[in-house]
Amino acid sequence: MAGASRGTAPPNGRPRRARGPRGLNIVLQGVAMVAIGLLVYPDAASWVARIGHNAEISGYVRQVDGTTPEERQRILDAAYAYNDELQPGPLTDPYISVNEDEAERSDLYLAYEEMLRVSGTDAIGTINYPRLDIALPAYHGTSDEVISKGAGHMYGTSLPVGGPSTRSVLTAHSGLPHSKLFTKLPQAKVGDTFWISVLGEDHHYRVEKTETILPGDTESLEIREGEDWVTLFTCTPIGVNSHRFMVHAVRLPDSEAPQNETLGGDGVELGFPWWAVWFVAGSGAVAWLLFAPPRKRRAPKPGAER
Repeated sequence: MAGASRGTAPPNGRPRRARGPRGLNIVLQGVAMVAIGLLVYPDAASWVARIGHNAEISGYVRQVDGTTPEERQRILDAAYAYNDELQPGPLTDPYISVNEDEAERSDLYLAYEEMLRVSGTDAIGTINYPRLDIALPAYHGTSDEVISKGAGHMYGTSLPVGGPSTRSVLTAHSGLPHSKLFTKLPQAKVGDTFWISVLGEDHHYRVEKTETILPGDTESLEIREGEDWVTLFTCTPIGVNSHRFMVHAVRLPDSEAPQNETLGGDGVELGFPWWAVWFVAGSGAVAWLLFAPPRKRRAPKPGAER
């Protein structure tokens, strides 16, 4: 009708709803979900990364269990011989530059990569540091790819099979948004114990010293005659990476090794994914604020004063 006002209801009797505010609310909901996702991302990514670490540890344990005792001993004997013949020289800080042999893929480095090799997995062992909630597979070398997914064994140091006159060095990134790796390593304390498992053998170590040094300072990584040491290190402070934090640990006799620490096939527990709860709860709260229908006003009772 020509004279109808704009507020006249459509033929179906339902009032028209403005599209503008609803569209804006959808955009705001999306922005809110992205913001909440960014807040929980570190925890979510770390949780997913731990699934990968546990799967790699489980795979390594299965492959070792499927290797005959004779083959395990042969591999270990080759590693012991490698350590006996190792000629320690200047070590390269992997966070500064790549070792020349590793960069050139020399025959020496290729031979090193065959040490401790078990069919069906790239891992050469595992490291478990219970107090710091660290459980990682260990790999050959310290390339960025390796130390972004687990603990890398520094080429030029003893293989992590233990024994007198050895020092094995393991490193990993810290502060990565997608995985914790060695992020908690600077919380290490003298007296802590951790262990390294290689081919079904567990070697326990007790932390004797921690230190913060300048990049390239490898003096403290020297082998001590007749002693069995392991050094763990990472960059510090997180995000600045101007120094290296080192944890030096000495081998414990089997009689002193903790008896209640055993490496299960799944490394460490994943824990409850609270990040998912916060994401769902936060997104739901925002959706309720934006889309919940307004409360209807109660109609005044007949005869009530206005």
